[in-house]
Order: sequence, then structure tokens, then C-alpha cells
Amino acid sequence: MDRRTVLKTSGAVAAAVLVAGCPAETEDSDEPDEDDEPPEDAAVEETEEEPAGFEDSLADHVDEDETGADVVQIDYDELEEPTDVYRVWSGDPTVFSFVDNHVFEGQTALQCDIPRGENNGSNAAFWFPANGYGQPLDVRQRAMVRLSENWTMEAGDVCRFWCLGLNTEAGTQGSGSRGTPSGTDGWSSMLAITNRESRSSDEYKLAAYTYHMDQLWVSGEFELTDAQVPTGEWFALETEVAMNSIEDGEAVHDGEVRCWIDGALAYERTDFRWTTIEEQAVEYAGPLVRYGGGETAPTDLSVHYDGHELLAEGIPEIPPYDQHPYFEDPANMDAYDGRVTYANGDERAAYRLHVDGHVVHTDWSNADGHQATYNATVEITPAEESESGYATAEATAEPETVDGYLFDGEVVALEADPPPDEVWVGGDEVDPDDYSDEPSDA
Repeated sequence: MDRRTVLKTSGAVAAAVLVAGCPAETEDSDEPDEDDEPPEDAAVEETEEEPAGFEDSLADHVDEDETGADVVQIDYDELEEPTDVYRVWSGDPTVFSFVDNHVFEGQTALQCDIPRGENNGSNAAFWFPANGYGQPLDVRQRAMVRLSENWTMEAGDVCRFWCLGLNTEAGTQGSGSRGTPSGTDGWSSMLAITNRESRSSDEYKLAAYTYHMDQLWVSGEFELTDAQVPTGEWFALETEVAMNSIEDGEAVHDGEVRCWIDGALAYERTDFRWTTIEEQAVEYAGPLVRYGGGETAPTDLSVHYDGHELLAEGIPEIPPYDQHPYFEDPANMDAYDGRVTYANGDERAAYRLHVDGHVVHTDWSNADGHQATYNATVEITPAEESESGYATAEATAEPETVDGYLFDGEVVALEADPPPDEVWVGGDEVDPDDYSDEPSDA
């Protein structure tokens, strides 16, 4: 097991094991954005009041010798912006900020504002691939959460505030009322606050909101619990999501979701089906805020978060540097003539890079703040084995991912379909059109 504490140092995010920041984005891609109301179903689970806060860490609940597991502990006090650790995108990313007036412990907490008359918010989720991970099969999270003292909702309103797990890399069916997921095109598990079926207008309940393969509506399945969510005070939120198993290419009804509030089990379900492919697992987890449906916030509201930590298990293995002949430790970057950063756009792309010399894949590249991650599709052909006489790196890039390379010699050609958003060579951004598809003498 690895244990990471996210810090801010020298303009890059660092940790016991390297953690990188994610760039802020203003596009509405991947936004959980529904204009229709979720169905009013109910699920009941009793709760008990427990003291606020956690007495231990998630790191205390995993064997130190366990492989494929990692604990990420996020220290807001050591960060400058939410984008230093989260991917902040969709809606209005500026609504997420660090504040010091409502803090559970330390000096800083994360705040998401929901302006009056708005039905947006934004996502500030931990993006596993951008932080050097494969997508884990099981993610447990803890955080202290606080709704503002003036928290008010019109009758029947819903506000999502937490993401147990979300996958958009495989497709868009995990949000947006786009219909039932097929098992290969996205999924999600979220938590919401609502006053549906409450005894008074200022009593709020927890609800689960899930996009899964067996939902009956174009929007996700909405399940109301009897668990009370307090306002104006911190409560301890703990969640867990575990992907369903797959047998003979079919999804098994054993995907699991659990949620605890102040130590009391508030929601549990163990029969979800989300995926039929191993590659689609937990891509994002953490804060995610949206008021509505079609309804809008009746006044200025806010949600606060503190002490966020994640325990990820079932992380796909990324080969150790010393066991892969063409996967290089970024610590050896200075031993090479230069580096290449390939930043893909919003579509899956296939590309081939030609180098007059030597090229290797790496999972770190800091050009313009980009974080390269391990790409299992990368195939390196050394010059002495290539028909053209040039070393090549060939790969498939998923949407909005970044691949990194180190090279000796000179980059002479780049073929990509569709073209990348950005390419950086030796620390300088270059125009992909300046490179031919093939070396001139090939």
C-alpha cells in the first residue's frame, strides 16, 4: 500500500508518492446536467447520532503490504487553488474556492457557492488517471461536510453534493439524462440532499442518485433515505463504492454502495450493475455540486468540505520502471535530450511519433502544467527494429489525456487522427502541423 499526502511545493503538487494537479476547465463536458426531475422512490435506513469527526484514518484500515491499494490524504492548508488537486470543471468552476471562515480543522476548507437563482455548481473531483493511477475497482472516501447556516430549499428540490464514483472516459451515459448505461459507456454514483417527504421545510434527507444498467428512467435512479442531513454544522461523511464483477462478458448484480453519516449507516445497496468491461471503473470521486434538475437555489447557499481522504483498492498495476524496457522513471529526465508532451483533445485519437534516435514512455511531463500518465497502449519500436530506421512511439489516447515521452536525438514526424490539442517538445509548445506524417526519407 502507498500513502499520499497532497502538498503544494515549487509550483507543482507533490506527495509521498507523486501527485499532480489538474487544470481548471470551463467547458460543460461531462457535466451531470439534468433538466428533468429524478423519480421519487424511497429507501429507508435508520440512523443514530455520533460525535462529529473521525477517530482514525482510512490508512488504518488497510494492510501495509497490500498491493493495488493507495491512500490519498488531501491537506487543503498546503494548497493554493482547488485545481492543485482536483479537476474542476462543468457549470461555473469559479464557485469552488478555499476559505478560512468555516473550517473543521487546520486553516483552510473547500467551499462551493450556489448563487441564488442558479441551478449549477461545479465538479471538484479527484481524477485518478491524472494523478498517476489506473482506475480503481473500489474507492472508500471520508470528508467532513457542512451545509451553510442559511441552507434553504423549496419543496421537492434536490441538490447533489458528493460523488462516490464517476466514469466519463468510457462515455457520457453517467449523467445528463442520456438514457440507461449499456455497461461500456459511463456510469455514476452520487449523493444528494432533499426535503422530499420531510416533516418540515427545514428538515433535509440524504438521497442516492445512480446511473446504472438497470435504471428504469432516462435519468439516474433516485433513492430517498430516512437519514437526516444537518445544516450549519459539520458532519462526518464516509462512502464506499465497489464495482460489479464480470462473468463471461456479462455484468453481475453485485456492485456495492454504502454511505455513513456520523458513523451511522445511512444507505447500502449491493446489487448494482455498472460495467461489462474491466477498463471502466472509478475515474473520479469527491466533491460534486449541482442544485437541480430544473429548480434553482432560492437564496445564496454554500457547501463546505474538509479532511478529504480516499482509499483506492483494486488499482490496475502500472509496471515498475525497472521491469519495462521502454517505460522510464521521470527522475531520469535530465539524462535525455528532451521530452515530448502529447495533450489529446476531447476525442479518442490514434497517433505515431517518429524520432531520429531513441524514445521511451514516461508518466511525468510538466510542460504547461500537464501531467502525463501511464498509457498501456503505447508501443515503442526502436530504430534498429523499425522499417523506416526511426524509433517510433505509437498509441491510442483517450479524450483529454496526456502522454509523455523522453527522447535522445530529434523528433522528425508526427501523425495523429484527430490532431492533438497541444504538443510540447523540449519544454516549448509546437504546432503539430509543422511536422509531416512520415519522415521525409522514409
